[in-house]
Amino acid sequence: MLLLAGTSSTSQLCPPPGVSEGRCIELKADGTNEVSEVQLSPGQPTTFSFDSDVREDGLTLENREHFKVAPGKRLITLVPSESVRGEKPSILMVCFADGAAPACATFRLIVHPAIGERQVEIFRHQRSVDSVQTELKTTREEIARLREEIARLRAERDRPDGLTGLFVSGMVGKAGIPSQEITDLVTMRKSNTLGLVGVTTLRAPGRAAIGLDLQNPEGAKPWTPQGAVLVGPKGEVLEATFWPAEPIPSGEQRRIWIEVMAPDSQTEGPFILKLWEADGQRTFVIGNVIFPALTVEPGL
Repeated sequence: MLLLAGTSSTSQLCPPPGVSEGRCIELKADGTNEVSEVQLSPGQPTTFSFDSDVREDGLTLENREHFKVAPGKRLITLVPSESVRGEKPSILMVCFADGAAPACATFRLIVHPAIGERQVEIFRHQRSVDSVQTELKTTREEIARLREEIARLRAERDRPDGLTGLFVSGMVGKAGIPSQEITDLVTMRKSNTLGLVGVTTLRAPGRAAIGLDLQNPEGAKPWTPQGAVLVGPKGEVLEATFWPAEPIPSGEQRRIWIEVMAPDSQTEGPFILKLWEADGQRTFVIGNVIFPALTVEPGL
Protein backbone atom coordinates (compact mmCIF):
# COMPACT_ATOMS: atom_id res chain seq x y z
CA MET A 1 0.00 0.00 0.00
CA LEU A 2 2.82 2.40 0.87
CA LEU A 3 4.55 1.61 -2.40
CA LEU A 4 1.40 2.36 -4.37
CA ALA A 5 0.77 5.55 -2.43
CA GLY A 6 4.31 6.72 -2.92
CA THR A 7 3.99 6.45 -6.70
CA SER A 8 0.56 7.97 -7.09
CA SER A 9 -0.24 9.12 -10.59
CA THR A 10 -1.89 12.24 -9.15
CA SER A 11 1.45 13.92 -8.34
CA GLN A 12 2.47 16.44 -10.99
CA LEU A 13 5.84 16.23 -12.68
CA CYS A 14 5.47 18.89 -15.37
CA PRO A 15 6.20 22.45 -14.22
CA PRO A 16 3.34 24.96 -14.20
CA PRO A 17 2.51 26.57 -17.55
CA GLY A 18 4.87 29.40 -18.44
CA VAL A 19 7.69 28.22 -16.18
CA SER A 20 9.57 26.26 -18.84
CA GLU A 21 9.91 26.56 -22.57
CA GLY A 22 8.39 24.04 -24.93
CA ARG A 23 5.88 21.26 -24.43
CA CYS A 24 5.63 18.93 -21.44
CA ILE A 25 4.01 15.47 -21.45
CA GLU A 26 3.45 13.23 -18.42
CA LEU A 27 3.24 9.45 -18.81
CA LYS A 28 0.97 7.64 -16.37
CA ALA A 29 2.20 4.57 -14.53
CA ASP A 30 -1.08 2.67 -14.99
CA GLY A 31 -0.52 2.27 -18.72
CA THR A 32 -3.60 4.30 -19.73
CA ASN A 33 -1.62 6.86 -21.68
CA GLU A 34 -3.13 8.26 -24.84
CA VAL A 35 -1.00 8.70 -27.93
CA SER A 36 0.29 12.28 -27.72
CA GLU A 37 0.38 14.39 -30.88
CA VAL A 38 3.53 16.39 -31.55
CA GLN A 39 3.73 18.96 -34.34
CA LEU A 40 6.86 19.08 -36.50
CA SER A 41 7.84 21.22 -39.48
CA PRO A 42 10.14 20.37 -42.44
CA GLY A 43 13.72 21.46 -41.86
CA GLN A 44 13.12 22.39 -38.23
CA PRO A 45 14.55 20.20 -35.43
CA THR A 46 12.26 18.94 -32.68
CA THR A 47 13.99 17.53 -29.61
CA PHE A 48 12.36 14.99 -27.29
CA SER A 49 13.86 15.16 -23.79
CA PHE A 50 13.22 12.18 -21.46
CA ASP A 51 13.77 11.87 -17.71
CA SER A 52 14.83 8.20 -18.13
CA ASP A 53 17.34 6.43 -20.34
CA VAL A 54 16.00 5.11 -23.65
CA ARG A 55 16.99 1.62 -24.81
CA GLU A 56 19.46 1.60 -27.67
CA ASP A 57 17.08 -0.58 -29.67
CA GLY A 58 14.02 1.10 -28.19
CA LEU A 59 13.29 3.63 -30.93
CA THR A 60 10.78 2.83 -33.68
CA LEU A 61 9.85 5.49 -36.26
CA GLU A 62 7.47 5.05 -39.17
CA ASN A 63 8.65 6.48 -42.50
CA ARG A 64 12.12 6.93 -41.05
CA GLU A 65 13.49 7.72 -44.49
CA HIS A 66 11.67 11.09 -44.30
CA PHE A 67 13.50 12.16 -41.12
CA LYS A 68 16.99 12.96 -39.93
CA VAL A 69 17.30 11.24 -36.56
CA ALA A 70 19.84 12.01 -33.83
CA PRO A 71 19.26 9.37 -31.14
CA GLY A 72 20.66 9.54 -27.64
CA LYS A 73 20.10 8.14 -24.16
CA ARG A 74 17.79 10.94 -23.07
CA LEU A 75 17.60 13.24 -26.09
CA ILE A 76 16.15 12.33 -29.48
CA THR A 77 16.10 14.96 -32.22
CA LEU A 78 14.00 14.63 -35.36
CA VAL A 79 14.21 16.83 -38.45
CA PRO A 80 11.53 16.13 -41.09
CA SER A 81 12.61 16.45 -44.69
CA GLU A 82 10.69 18.38 -47.35
CA SER A 83 9.50 15.05 -48.75
CA VAL A 84 7.30 14.52 -45.72
CA ARG A 85 4.87 17.23 -46.84
CA GLY A 86 1.44 15.79 -47.54
CA GLU A 87 2.29 12.47 -45.90
CA LYS A 88 0.07 10.90 -43.24
CA PRO A 89 1.16 11.29 -39.59
CA SER A 90 4.01 9.01 -38.56
CA ILE A 91 4.20 7.08 -35.28
CA LEU A 92 7.21 7.37 -32.98
CA MET A 93 7.60 4.78 -30.21
CA VAL A 94 10.28 5.03 -27.55
CA CYS A 95 10.96 2.29 -24.96
CA PHE A 96 12.89 2.79 -21.73
CA ALA A 97 15.88 0.90 -20.40
CA ASP A 98 15.04 0.52 -16.70
CA GLY A 99 12.21 -2.04 -17.06
CA ALA A 100 9.81 0.08 -14.98
CA ALA A 101 6.32 1.08 -16.00
CA PRO A 102 5.34 2.68 -18.26
CA ALA A 103 7.73 0.72 -20.45
CA CYS A 104 7.21 2.72 -23.64
CA ALA A 105 5.78 5.98 -24.94
CA THR A 106 4.05 6.56 -28.28
CA PHE A 107 3.73 9.84 -30.20
CA ARG A 108 1.83 10.77 -33.35
CA LEU A 109 3.97 13.10 -35.47
CA ILE A 110 1.92 15.74 -37.28
CA VAL A 111 3.75 17.73 -39.95
CA HIS A 112 2.87 21.42 -40.36
CA PRO A 113 4.28 23.38 -43.31
CA ALA A 114 5.56 26.25 -41.15
CA ILE A 115 5.14 25.69 -37.41
CA GLY A 116 6.77 22.94 -35.34
CA GLU A 117 7.41 22.34 -31.64
CA ARG A 118 11.08 22.79 -30.85
CA GLN A 119 11.29 20.93 -27.53
CA VAL A 120 9.09 18.29 -25.89
CA GLU A 121 9.87 17.13 -22.34
CA ILE A 122 8.56 13.73 -21.24
CA PHE A 123 8.20 12.76 -17.58
CA ARG A 124 7.21 9.32 -16.32
CA HIS A 125 5.16 8.50 -13.23
CA GLN A 126 7.51 5.60 -12.74
CA ARG A 127 6.58 2.33 -11.01
CA SER A 128 8.27 -1.03 -10.72
CA VAL A 129 6.88 -3.98 -12.64
CA ASP A 130 6.29 -5.80 -9.32
CA SER A 131 4.16 -2.89 -8.12
CA VAL A 132 2.06 -2.94 -11.28
CA GLN A 133 1.63 -6.72 -11.10
CA THR A 134 0.54 -6.48 -7.44
CA GLU A 135 -2.08 -3.90 -8.33
CA LEU A 136 -3.28 -5.97 -11.27
CA LYS A 137 -3.63 -9.01 -8.99
CA THR A 138 -5.66 -6.99 -6.50
CA THR A 139 -7.82 -5.63 -9.30
CA ARG A 140 -8.48 -9.12 -10.69
CA GLU A 141 -9.48 -10.36 -7.24
CA GLU A 142 -11.85 -7.43 -6.81
CA ILE A 143 -13.37 -8.09 -10.25
CA ALA A 144 -13.89 -11.76 -9.34
CA ARG A 145 -15.59 -10.73 -6.10
CA LEU A 146 -17.85 -8.29 -7.91
CA ARG A 147 -18.77 -10.94 -10.48
CA GLU A 148 -19.78 -13.29 -7.67
CA GLU A 149 -21.86 -10.52 -6.13
CA ILE A 150 -23.54 -9.79 -9.47
CA ALA A 151 -24.31 -13.49 -9.91
CA ARG A 152 -25.84 -13.61 -6.44
CA LEU A 153 -27.96 -10.52 -7.10
CA ARG A 154 -29.16 -11.94 -10.40
CA ALA A 155 -30.10 -15.21 -8.71
CA GLU A 156 -32.04 -13.32 -6.05
CA ARG A 157 -33.76 -11.21 -8.69
CA ASP A 158 -35.08 -14.38 -10.31
CA ARG A 159 -36.85 -15.40 -7.09
CA PRO A 160 -40.24 -14.11 -5.93
CA ASP A 161 -40.37 -11.33 -3.36
CA GLY A 162 -41.90 -11.31 0.11
CA LEU A 163 -42.45 -14.39 2.29
CA THR A 164 -42.56 -16.69 -0.73
CA GLY A 165 -39.11 -15.52 -1.77
CA LEU A 166 -37.72 -16.21 1.71
CA PHE A 167 -39.00 -19.79 1.61
CA VAL A 168 -37.85 -20.41 -1.97
CA SER A 169 -34.37 -19.09 -1.15
CA GLY A 170 -34.07 -21.55 1.75
CA MET A 171 -33.52 -18.81 4.30
CA VAL A 172 -36.73 -19.67 6.17
CA GLY A 173 -37.71 -23.12 7.36
CA LYS A 174 -40.74 -24.30 9.27
CA ALA A 175 -39.32 -22.77 12.44
CA GLY A 176 -38.83 -19.35 10.80
CA ILE A 177 -35.64 -17.32 11.26
CA PRO A 178 -34.25 -17.83 14.77
CA SER A 179 -33.38 -14.64 16.65
CA GLN A 180 -31.80 -13.90 20.00
CA GLU A 181 -31.61 -10.86 22.28
CA ILE A 182 -27.99 -10.63 23.49
CA THR A 183 -27.80 -7.12 24.95
CA ASP A 184 -26.85 -8.43 28.40
CA LEU A 185 -24.26 -10.84 26.97
CA VAL A 186 -22.07 -8.54 24.89
CA THR A 187 -19.01 -6.72 26.19
CA MET A 188 -18.37 -3.03 25.51
CA ARG A 189 -15.14 -1.14 24.91
CA LYS A 190 -14.61 1.94 27.05
CA SER A 191 -13.50 3.86 23.97
CA ASN A 192 -16.87 3.41 22.24
CA THR A 193 -18.30 6.70 21.06
CA LEU A 194 -21.90 5.43 20.86
CA GLY A 195 -24.20 4.11 23.55
CA LEU A 196 -25.69 0.63 23.16
CA VAL A 197 -29.43 0.33 23.74
CA GLY A 198 -30.02 -3.18 22.42
CA VAL A 199 -28.56 -6.01 20.30
CA THR A 200 -30.50 -8.70 18.44
CA THR A 201 -28.89 -11.42 16.33
CA LEU A 202 -30.58 -13.46 13.61
CA ARG A 203 -29.42 -16.44 11.60
CA ALA A 204 -30.43 -18.16 8.38
CA PRO A 205 -28.62 -20.68 6.19
CA GLY A 206 -25.56 -18.95 4.77
CA ARG A 207 -26.36 -15.62 6.47
CA ALA A 208 -26.26 -13.92 9.82
CA ALA A 209 -27.52 -10.49 10.85
CA ILE A 210 -27.23 -8.13 13.80
CA GLY A 211 -29.71 -5.43 14.75
CA LEU A 212 -28.01 -2.66 16.76
CA ASP A 213 -29.94 0.05 18.59
CA LEU A 214 -27.36 2.83 19.02
CA GLN A 215 -27.47 6.16 20.84
CA ASN A 216 -25.33 9.13 19.80
CA PRO A 217 -24.61 11.19 22.94
CA GLU A 218 -26.02 14.68 23.31
CA GLY A 219 -23.59 17.28 22.00
CA ALA A 220 -21.60 14.81 19.89
CA LYS A 221 -21.07 15.19 16.16
CA PRO A 222 -23.38 13.19 13.87
CA TRP A 223 -22.12 9.60 13.54
CA THR A 224 -22.25 8.15 10.01
CA PRO A 225 -21.37 4.44 9.59
CA GLN A 226 -18.92 3.58 6.85
CA GLY A 227 -17.86 -0.04 7.37
CA ALA A 228 -18.24 -3.10 9.58
CA VAL A 229 -16.52 -6.46 10.12
CA LEU A 230 -16.93 -9.47 12.37
CA VAL A 231 -13.76 -10.99 13.85
CA GLY A 232 -14.05 -14.67 14.80
CA PRO A 233 -12.48 -16.57 17.69
CA LYS A 234 -9.50 -17.60 15.53
CA GLY A 235 -8.96 -14.14 14.11
CA GLU A 236 -10.91 -14.80 10.93
CA VAL A 237 -12.51 -11.67 9.46
CA LEU A 238 -15.98 -11.67 7.87
CA GLU A 239 -16.77 -8.67 5.72
CA ALA A 240 -20.15 -7.20 6.62
CA THR A 241 -22.67 -4.92 4.96
CA PHE A 242 -24.78 -2.43 6.88
CA TRP A 243 -27.99 -0.48 6.45
CA PRO A 244 -28.91 2.33 6.52
CA ALA A 245 -25.84 4.46 5.77
CA GLU A 246 -27.44 7.53 7.32
CA PRO A 247 -25.96 9.70 10.07
CA ILE A 248 -27.12 9.36 13.67
CA PRO A 249 -27.72 12.95 14.80
CA SER A 250 -26.55 14.22 18.17
CA GLY A 251 -28.75 12.98 21.01
CA GLU A 252 -30.74 10.58 18.82
CA GLN A 253 -31.14 6.81 18.61
CA ARG A 254 -31.03 4.69 15.44
CA ARG A 255 -31.17 1.03 14.51
CA ILE A 256 -28.46 -0.25 12.20
CA TRP A 257 -28.63 -3.67 10.58
CA ILE A 258 -25.39 -5.53 9.88
CA GLU A 259 -25.30 -8.68 7.75
CA VAL A 260 -22.67 -11.21 6.70
CA MET A 261 -22.81 -13.96 4.11
CA ALA A 262 -20.79 -17.02 5.11
CA PRO A 263 -21.09 -20.81 5.46
CA ASP A 264 -22.91 -21.86 8.61
CA SER A 265 -19.67 -23.25 10.09
CA GLN A 266 -18.14 -19.75 9.95
CA THR A 267 -20.91 -18.07 11.93
CA GLU A 268 -20.55 -20.07 15.15
CA GLY A 269 -18.72 -17.33 17.06
CA PRO A 270 -18.38 -15.73 19.47
CA PHE A 271 -17.44 -12.66 17.43
CA ILE A 272 -16.12 -9.17 17.92
CA LEU A 273 -18.13 -6.61 15.96
CA LYS A 274 -16.25 -3.55 14.72
CA LEU A 275 -18.18 -0.63 13.25
CA TRP A 276 -16.52 2.61 12.18
CA GLU A 277 -17.67 5.98 10.99
CA ALA A 278 -17.04 7.84 7.76
CA ASP A 279 -13.93 9.78 8.81
CA GLY A 280 -12.42 6.75 10.57
CA GLN A 281 -11.79 8.55 13.87
CA ARG A 282 -14.64 7.14 15.97
CA THR A 283 -15.42 3.44 16.34
CA PHE A 284 -17.93 1.18 18.02
CA VAL A 285 -16.73 -2.26 19.16
CA ILE A 286 -18.58 -4.99 21.09
CA GLY A 287 -17.48 -8.51 21.95
CA ASN A 288 -19.14 -11.86 22.68
CA VAL A 289 -21.54 -11.53 19.75
CA ILE A 290 -23.25 -14.89 19.23
CA PHE A 291 -25.90 -16.07 16.80
CA PRO A 292 -28.79 -18.45 17.47
CA ALA A 293 -28.36 -22.09 16.37
CA LEU A 294 -29.95 -23.52 13.24
CA THR A 295 -31.85 -26.53 14.56
CA VAL A 296 -34.33 -27.24 11.76
CA GLU A 297 -33.66 -28.17 8.16
CA PRO A 298 -34.21 -25.04 6.03
CA GLY A 299 -36.72 -24.71 3.24
CA LEU A 300 -39.86 -26.61 2.38
